[in-house]
Amino acid sequence: MRIVRPVVRSFTRPHVKRASAWVRAGGHAVVWIASRKARLVFPKPRVGDEHDLGWWSVLDLGKSEYLLPETGTFAGLGMLVVPHDCYTIVRDRAARDSIHEGPTRAIDLDCLECGACCRANRVELEPQDLERFAQAGRSELARPPYARRDNGSVVLVLRRDRNCKHLHDDNKCGIYPIRPDACSTFPAGSECCLSSREEELGILDGAIP
Repeated sequence: MRIVRPVVRSFTRPHVKRASAWVRAGGHAVVWIASRKARLVFPKPRVGDEHDLGWWSVLDLGKSEYLLPETGTFAGLGMLVVPHDCYTIVRDRAARDSIHEGPTRAIDLDCLECGACCRANRVELEPQDLERFAQAGRSELARPPYARRDNGSVVLVLRRDRNCKHLHDDNKCGIYPIRPDACSTFPAGSECCLSSREEELGILDGAIP
């Protein structure tokens, strides 16, 4: 599939107008207000779109809420105060994308040739996932050896090689029709996707940070 993903650029405070223009053209901006104060600015996420890449960029930084300024240079855009422990992450995103010229970039992804998101990934099962398993006559998928409890959550069990138990050698999912929501909504081309491809397969879409 062809995905158009945002290109991340780093800007300093004197260049906020350039940062705004970059985001309004589809990119993401890391705006450094000071050396220890950064904002991630992105197009306003589309309501109801579980695959919105701006929204997933926020989730990748461990957050689920963001600001929507009503006035100023970034009015109408999404904004997140970057946590201090995520500074390296946003710097690496900008370094990776420094070789890409425009605010967006089209990339071709074939999930069946990849499967990186099915490796060394924590998948928590939600109540609707358990209900889906039960309706399909596969309630055992919510119990060992397929799932286990961890800190109050039910999570899929990984094999010793850190791959999902349901991932076949051909990168196909053994429970694809009833797979968990966390798997079906995982967005191709998101920061989560790109980092999984880099960490698990050594595929880097850009410069080495």
